[in-house]
Amino acid sequence: MVRIQPRFLIPAATLLALLLAGRAPGRAGGQAPAFYPDDPIAAEPAPVAVGDIPEVEVYNLYDYLWQTARAATAVEAAPAKGVNTLGEVPDSAWFTNRHGRRRMTKEELRRGPGDGNAPLPPFLIVGAKTEGITPGFRMRDAKGRLFFVKPDPPGNPELISAADVLGSKFFHAIGYNTPENYIVRMRRPDWRIDPKARVSLPSNLSRRMSEKDMGEILDKAALLPDGSMRVIASLGIPGEGVGPFRYEGTRTDDPNDLFPHEDRRDLRGLYVFCAWLNHTDAKAANSYNAVVTEGGVRFVKHYLIDFGSAFGSDGDRAKDARFGHAYQIPVSAGPVLRQLGTLGMAPYDWEKARYPDPKTTGRIESAAFDPESWTPNYPNPAFRRRLPEDEYWAAKIVMAFTDEDIRALVETGRYSDPGVADRLTRVLAERRDKIGRAYFSKVLPLDNFAVRDGRLAFDDLAALHGFRPPREYQISWAAFDNRGGAATPFADAASFELPGRFAATPEGGYVAATIRAAAAGATDADAGQSVTVYLRKKGADAEVVGIERSFGRK
Repeated sequence: MVRIQPRFLIPAATLLALLLAGRAPGRAGGQAPAFYPDDPIAAEPAPVAVGDIPEVEVYNLYDYLWQTARAATAVEAAPAKGVNTLGEVPDSAWFTNRHGRRRMTKEELRRGPGDGNAPLPPFLIVGAKTEGITPGFRMRDAKGRLFFVKPDPPGNPELISAADVLGSKFFHAIGYNTPENYIVRMRRPDWRIDPKARVSLPSNLSRRMSEKDMGEILDKAALLPDGSMRVIASLGIPGEGVGPFRYEGTRTDDPNDLFPHEDRRDLRGLYVFCAWLNHTDAKAANSYNAVVTEGGVRFVKHYLIDFGSAFGSDGDRAKDARFGHAYQIPVSAGPVLRQLGTLGMAPYDWEKARYPDPKTTGRIESAAFDPESWTPNYPNPAFRRRLPEDEYWAAKIVMAFTDEDIRALVETGRYSDPGVADRLTRVLAERRDKIGRAYFSKVLPLDNFAVRDGRLAFDDLAALHGFRPPREYQISWAAFDNRGGAATPFADAASFELPGRFAATPEGGYVAATIRAAAAGATDADAGQSVTVYLRKKGADAEVVGIERSFGRK
C-alpha cells in the first residue's frame, strides 16, 4: 500500500522514491516512518505545473491485438499504488471521492458533471464524421459552445443517447471526470452547415462538408414522427486536449504521472464499476487527457469519455449477448473446445438470458451476471492486475448507491416509457447486490473504524447489507513502533476496549489491533483474512490512521 506524501514535508527526490516504493502501513524500514503527522490524507498534494505537452494517439487496432495477445500470459500480483494509509484513493486529477465518501443528493446525482450548459439553437455544424459504425458531427450552439453529437440509430430511438448520459452521470457520481452529456431533440430548421465545415476521412484527410454528408448522417439516425432526431450532445471538455491515457505505464512528459497506470487503484477498481454498468468498451481510446489551469497551476486532468457501449447499448445497436461474458477474440482455447466438445448443445447461462427492453435499453440483465467473470470487449491491463483489495474498494462505492439513487440517475435517460426506467433500475440494483456479495466475501469486510467511548467500533459491511448474518470477531492488540515497524503484543488485551496499556502510550504513539473472524463462526473462505487497524494516541483519545487487509485465498 502506497501513501502519497505531501511535498512540503520531504525533498522531491525522497518523495518520488517513497511514492514508488509500494509501502504498506506497519512496514516501515530504516528511518522512514510508517505514518506521518498528516496521515491519512484525503487529497493528493497540489500538482506540479506542466510545460508544453504534445497530443498523442492510441491506435485502436494495435491496442486491441496487443492486449489480446498478452492476455494469455500470467499477471504478477502487486499491491496497488495511489492509495492512502486507509487503503482509500485520495482526490486527484484522476479521481474525486463523491458518493462513496459523502452521499450526494438526488439533485446532485441528476446534475452529474453539469447540467447548465444544454445546447441552445440555432446550431452551426462545423465538422462531421460520416464513416464508421456511429457517424456524428460537431456543432456550435447559439452561445458558441462546441458539442460532439451522435444521433440514436434507426430502430433504437433512445438507446445510445440514454446510455451516454447515464454513463457520464454514474461514473461522475462514482468519482471519475466525465464530460457533460445532454439529450437534445434537433429539428431541421435548428441547424445549418458552416461553409468552412470539413468531413474527416481516414489517414487524417478531410474535405469540405456538404448537405449530402448531413443527409448520410440522417439516413443512419432514428427520426422521430415529427421529423426531428434525438441526439446525444457532449460538451467539449475544457482545456487543451493532449490525447487519451493508456491503462499501463506512465506519461513521461507529465511530472505528476508517477504511478504505473496498471497499478492505480482507481483504474484497477474501474473493472468493478464497468462490470456493474456493463461498460464493455473500457479502453484507452475512450479516455481523454486535457491540460487545464486550476488554482493558478497548469496540469493534466484525466477523463473517461464515450459511454455509448455501456448498459445494454453497443454504440449503434443493442449489445451482443456475448459481450460482457467473453472477449471478442478468445484468449484461451477453453471456450472453443467447449463448443466443439458439446457441439454447441450446452449453452452458457447468458445465452439463455431474457432481455425485456432490447430496443430501448439493449441487452443488460442481472440473472446471468457474474461479477467475477464479467469481461470487457478485450483485455485491459489494469483490470487484469486487480486484487481483492482493489475490488473491495470499488464494491464499497457501488453499494453506496441505494435503489432510490439508481432510480434518480436512470431517469436522466429520459425514456419515453416509464416502465423502462423501472426495469433498468431493478436490473442495476440486482447487479449491485451481486457485486457486494462477491467482493465482501474475498476480504474481511470491516470498515468505518472509530474509537467510541474507549472502544474500537466498526461496521461489518456484509452483515449491514444483509449478505450474511452478524458474527463474532476476535481481536489482538500490540504496541507499534512507527519507525522500526515492529509490533509488540499486549498479552492481556483481547477485547475491543482500548487496552489499559494504551493510557501509558506517549502522545503520538501507536498501537495496532488485528481482527479476525471468531473460530466458532469462521468458514474456509475466511482463512487468512484479517484486518489490522493502526491507532495514534491523541490526547486521551485514539485516532484511526491506517488499515491493512490480508485477503487469504482468492
